[in-house]
Amino acid sequence: MSSEPTTWQELRDTIPALRHQTYLNTGVSGPPPAFALEEELRWTRWLAETGPGRPDVMQAAFDELDRVRATLARFIGADADEVALTQSCSNGMAVVAAGLDWRPGDEVLVSEELEHMSGLLPWYDLERRRGVVVRTVPAREGAAKAEDFEGAITDRTKLICMSHVAYNTGARLPVEEVARLARERGVLLLVDGAQGPGNVPVDVHAMGAHFYAAAGQKWLLGPDGTGVLYVAKGALETVQATHLGWASFEHQPGTPVRELRLHEGARRFEVAGKHVPSLAALRRSTEALLSLGMTAVESRIRELAARFRAGLGRIPGVDVVTPADPDLWSGLVVFRIDGVDVEDAVARLWERRRIVIRWIPSPRALRASFHVFNTEDEVDALVEAVADLARAR
Repeated sequence: MSSEPTTWQELRDTIPALRHQTYLNTGVSGPPPAFALEEELRWTRWLAETGPGRPDVMQAAFDELDRVRATLARFIGADADEVALTQSCSNGMAVVAAGLDWRPGDEVLVSEELEHMSGLLPWYDLERRRGVVVRTVPAREGAAKAEDFEGAITDRTKLICMSHVAYNTGARLPVEEVARLARERGVLLLVDGAQGPGNVPVDVHAMGAHFYAAAGQKWLLGPDGTGVLYVAKGALETVQATHLGWASFEHQPGTPVRELRLHEGARRFEVAGKHVPSLAALRRSTEALLSLGMTAVESRIRELAARFRAGLGRIPGVDVVTPADPDLWSGLVVFRIDGVDVEDAVARLWERRRIVIRWIPSPRALRASFHVFNTEDEVDALVEAVADLARAR
């Protein structure tokens, strides 16, 4: 493909996985476009054929990584020196958790009911090992309220961790409002953006969060093992780089190792070599979404989600978990079918109709993901399949 897609249909036409199934599971892993795969293969072949350790090849790889950082930074509204390349969203969150200066009695605020385990496990571990106190903020009808976070902040609160989009309800959470509160109260904010970039618009500068971790393999349609961590310039010195390697430091010819200095920006959180072919593929898929424009992408995602919700509303025995307020909607729609086991439903949808969705453990429910490349016919096919499951329960 010589140019970026300019319409959702052009993007869809490049995704091989959509030819033989109804794929509605981008919230787990997005189906990659062929041009991203071709970029990955091109780099893999070139590195193998030329010799990856040759000086000019190594420089080309470093230059590509700079392009990746610049593209991802542009997509989330950051400066290039504020982003580090990671292996996943979870990896980025773990970097922040490990790098803060924790003292016994320091508090972390989380909405336990809305967070993925990667947004909870680091704090529980710190609670056991370091005496950190994990305090929970209640969810309200599948979402969260900024005032509940405000009321939970104390003089011992060090960090708030919250998702941009709740993985288990599909609700957008009030990250901008919480960021404002956090800055007013001198509290750090880490946002789990696993379900954010590519699903909803992201501008980390406007948002005001101190840290934002995101995944490459979901809504950005990149390969597994890719991600990005944003660290605001003003928050850089609050986090130590706890895992260090040659990539963490600036290198000047002739400088003794003892005298090397950490990168001035977020690159200090990168440790060593990276899989350049995968990151080059992520750059291509991200550039495609930039070409479409997130305003257009978000608009279509919301239209598809609304169509699905309307269809579910006509089926007796179906309960939609995702909040009813359209301002909270994303590409994730979570629902239940009375009397139908969720694991069985996922299996039957695949076996009988070749429809791919997932089930959520808490609340125990089904979740469909709608990206810009999905069609109205695919939405209607899932509605029909849900109606069949409800009738047969």
